[in-house]
Amino acid sequence: MHIGSISLRNNFALAPMAGLTDVPFRTLAWQMGAGHMVSEMVSSKPELWDTGKSRLRRIPVASAHPIAVQIAGSEPAVMAESARRLAGEGVEVIDINFGCPAKKVCRKSAGSALLNDIELIERIVACVADAVPIPVTIKTRVGLTPQDNAGVAAAQAAQRAGAQMIVVHGRSRACHFRGHASYEKVREVCDSVAIPVLVNGDIESLSSAEHALEVSQAAGVMIGRGAFGRPWLFRELLGMAPLNEQQKWQIIEDHVCHTHEFYGTHLGVRMIRKHLKAYFAELRVGVMGDECLKLTSAQEQLDCIRRIAEGAQKTNRDIRHAA
Repeated sequence: MHIGSISLRNNFALAPMAGLTDVPFRTLAWQMGAGHMVSEMVSSKPELWDTGKSRLRRIPVASAHPIAVQIAGSEPAVMAESARRLAGEGVEVIDINFGCPAKKVCRKSAGSALLNDIELIERIVACVADAVPIPVTIKTRVGLTPQDNAGVAAAQAAQRAGAQMIVVHGRSRACHFRGHASYEKVREVCDSVAIPVLVNGDIESLSSAEHALEVSQAAGVMIGRGAFGRPWLFRELLGMAPLNEQQKWQIIEDHVCHTHEFYGTHLGVRMIRKHLKAYFAELRVGVMGDECLKLTSAQEQLDCIRRIAEGAQKTNRDIRHAA
């Protein structure tokens, strides 16, 4: 699979999710086999360029290519300037967010709110594509509501303006993340354009990925919430041997250590909690994880995770022996 002239190592991509798919998580996803990753959303506003949050979101993952950064905004010239800056920093793909349904984004006439103005979408993509010598991609939704075809119109406009790939979440802006993703609606987008389309939404296993690809006829999948707490999902999609419980706990420990290192121990302890909660739910540790989520010391947090891992593995061994 290709984005313009850039070859991807496979067609299983990690979706950008603000506050979740940071450098430590993307590093894990790449190690687990993700073929493409996009940074957390970065505002195109120049006054926000040098904030701590913006700088951290623009840090690339070592050895991962292409380096792709997602930008959001509604002013074509401002978006173009942001793209030029990113290209100057070594970014290899610019992704434009036309899909975020969050109120704080849509209130600024950005994200999925732009599905209400297809002409503006085309102008934004054209300005960004003209401003940089690297591929431009977009992420959008199937429409403003489940009944309209704004997703198709946005995809066609983006293609005309020079976009090289499109990611389509199978829900409308009105749906947010409720209900089920419509891969049939994504199929309509795929049928309407000649550039690669990735299908996104409700993909959390090999079987659901195969179903999404079969129904949508997309070129690949982009996985968001399905990989949260399960970065090893990409291994499963690639047909690699499943990890055992001990290996999963080692990945969790590595994730915690990388997060502490990346953010510093004080902030890292807080940033990893949402991931730990997801890991604990996935591995069904129950109340054993509650203590860990309350700790404020990096070393205590790490020690607690090791105790939970040992306890969980012992419990499972006892269950297997009893059976």
